[in-house]
Amino acid sequence: MQGREPVSSLLSLIRFRQIPMTSIELNATAHDACLSLFAGIDVGAEDLVLVIRKNGKPFDPQKYANTPADRRRLVKKLSKLTGIIVCLEATGIYHFDLSIALHDAGVLLMVVNPKSSHNFAKVLMKNSKTDAVDAHTLAEYAARMDFVAWTRPTTEKLALRSFARRINALTGQKAAAKKPFACPERHAGNTKSRAARCQLGYRPIGKAH
Repeated sequence: MQGREPVSSLLSLIRFRQIPMTSIELNATAHDACLSLFAGIDVGAEDLVLVIRKNGKPFDPQKYANTPADRRRLVKKLSKLTGIIVCLEATGIYHFDLSIALHDAGVLLMVVNPKSSHNFAKVLMKNSKTDAVDAHTLAEYAARMDFVAWTRPTTEKLALRSFARRINALTGQKAAAKKPFACPERHAGNTKSRAARCQLGYRPIGKAH
């Protein structure tokens, strides 16, 4: 009966703290069976922290870099674990490439609203906030909650996103190019001539040479 205590505690906390069931819905069947594999991935700008749960037991966290090479390595690892359900948070732009790769590899994926996982962590009384703790929480979220598959954007939306990112990058480069160049020279001399020499390196993007 010890395995059922977290569910009872969770339901009691939801009842007395008045946390809406719409944001936290228990999947008691998955929890009681504990036969499937679940994984939580905490996604950061630079790192990905993975925690895998098997038969209700979490394994030690594993860290990957949020780079194309390490994302491929992580996806390859997870795609070999048949039936695993992976859960991660929607974290701006940082989760997107990993979500696409996992989906295309056939991995069962949930992408949850950070507010939902935050409420879930509060119910579990997890007060500490580290990447490993967040990954543990997401793995438990996958084990206890109803599975809602992530919907992959269409090819057209992905193409539009790529154009938007490219335009944003070019806009940033143009803005940087318009700023006056700092002159590295520090020796004595005519100030006006030093400024003129500094300006020689300034060629705004989009203007003819």
